[in-house]
Amino acid sequence: MHYNYCPVCGNRIDKWDKQLMICSACGYHFYQTSKPTAGAIIIKEDKESKRHMVLLTKRGIEPYKGYWDIPGGFLQNGEQPEDGLRREIKEELGVEIYEPKLFFAIVDRYPRDDIPEEASYTLCLYHICRIDEKIQLKAEDDITESRWFFLDELPTNLSFEGNKKALAAARKYLATSD
Repeated sequence: MHYNYCPVCGNRIDKWDKQLMICSACGYHFYQTSKPTAGAIIIKEDKESKRHMVLLTKRGIEPYKGYWDIPGGFLQNGEQPEDGLRREIKEELGVEIYEPKLFFAIVDRYPRDDIPEEASYTLCLYHICRIDEKIQLKAEDDITESRWFFLDELPTNLSFEGNKKALAAARKYLATSD
């Protein structure tokens, strides 16, 4: 994605490659980097079966509209990952998270037709955490519903490759921490 003008001084850009834009007038360096996200792998243990369950949300927007997703979203500029995670979960589900533990990170893509591939990369930071299970969950913001799934019986229509890998890592992580 080539920007034509510097966002700092407005000069026409004459140096650009896939990763870096340099303004020859003011020297501003703009790096094309992966956009940071935070995702909550919210877990609980099913009391009868003693198996782990994970809370997934159904996407109400593209990409992957109608697919199951790990709740979370994009971090705001300068926002700490755990703060962004708490904000996103409060916005989407109306609950607070407890005991967040960063355990998995991966670069993924947020594919959209209106942006070029080089601008679609995300750095996904996944946290295992818990919520107060007595609180009634809401489906707000950009989700249409939420549902608990056994971690070893996930739906086939999962969004994003990074989510699939994070859930596989969560299964391994929880199996070794019991």
